[in-house]
Amino acid sequence: MSNMFKYRITYLAGKLDTSICPPAIVSVLFPAFAGEPVELSESECIITFPTEQTPVDLGPLVRVQLLQNN
Repeated sequence: MSNMFKYRITYLAGKLDTSICPPAIVSVLFPAFAGEPVELSESECIITFPTEQTPVDLGPLVRVQLLQNN
């Protein structure tokens, strides 16, 4: 089974918009986003990709972390 790459998006100021899943910021951060699985809460958004991605840098208020695979 191949590894999956999970990325956590958090805002350092404010909350994520949970009215639409995935939030619009996902396709801005990951232009290759094509409907991959998304877990969404006001505090974080986790996206799972089959391949490693390079997120767009939106500055210091939006943090994107690659989570360790267990």
